Amino acid sequence: MTKTFKIGEYASGGTIRVSIPKTLTTIKIQVLDTNSRAFDRSKEEPELIGEHIYYSFDKNRIERDLFRITTSYWAGKITDYIANIMQTDSAPMIGGRCRI
Repeated sequence: MTKTFKIGEYASGGTIRVSIPKTLTTIKIQVLDTNSRAFDRSKEEPELIGEHIYYSFDKNRIERDLFRITTSYWAGKITDYIANIMQTDSAPMIGGRCRI
């Protein structure tokens, strides 16, 4: 599942793409440059300026990295989206790990 957040001037690059495979094994957050004057809208893909890959849902780590990219409002929206997909909010924590 992939969702693109077109944030604009509130994020470095302007666009953040979150990809989570159906197996829920990784979370990939890509920062795409759609704000620069050099960005050509006729190209298929904007330039990738940053990428974060996580192998588990660690909300604090993901939010920390998102705070470097965008505002706290959008960081919260993106982590809420990821939590909804991963369904970890309702999963009980046992020994520091989520049980789904």
